[in-house]
Amino acid sequence: ASHRLARLADVKVLLRTPSYVLDTLGMTAMTFAVGGIGYWMPRYVAVFRMGADVDSDVGRQTLAQVNFTFGALTVVAGLVGTLTGGWLGDKLKPLMPGSYFIISGVGMLVGFPLFLLAMWRPFPEAWVYIFLAEFCLFFNTGPTNTILANVTHPSIRASAFALTILVIHLFGDASSPFLMPLVKHLIGGSWNTAFGLVAIAFLFSGVFWLLGAKHLQRDTELAPARLSSDGKAVP
Repeated sequence: ASHRLARLADVKVLLRTPSYVLDTLGMTAMTFAVGGIGYWMPRYVAVFRMGADVDSDVGRQTLAQVNFTFGALTVVAGLVGTLTGGWLGDKLKPLMPGSYFIISGVGMLVGFPLFLLAMWRPFPEAWVYIFLAEFCLFFNTGPTNTILANVTHPSIRASAFALTILVIHLFGDASSPFLMPLVKHLIGGSWNTAFGLVAIAFLFSGVFWLLGAKHLQRDTELAPARLSSDGKAVP
């Protein structure tokens, strides 16, 4: 019972840390977009955009080619975006205390129109916008995880990361592959309607992270005093 109370105390400390809450919300929206794109994009491109019949040999070959192209673009965008975002966040930190939040939020807001272009421009041009949107999607990986570490005391850091991982996967990439076709069915729209959820996730993520920028310096400074309330200290 005392162990459960200690873990509950950890959660209360985290919920009173604005940077942690806003960072987790932004990461959840971002992960929602990642899950939806990763699960449905190849079929969306092959079937809805290229008109492939996946029950035929030619259609299956088209889907396989789309899968390969999309996978290659995702790997490159993920690697380059992650490295670039981490480097830029560290570079701007001396100039802007909230740089980790700012570049993450701006990256997602820039990715929003790029993703819309990917849905409406013809192929193969659309592959360029898919790559750029995914670059923006992964641009925040280093900065947002650094925020989680910086605004939590080491005594509750493991709990902080565990809670964030649970939330972002439960409400992010585990939800979007199910919700997208459901929304498409309920609204009676096209797959562009379903991918509209992903576009909205770009916006929400960017807004959450920009809102967090004003809290980051203060929460980082207060982190050493925000201990677990398990009897060792009071937040």
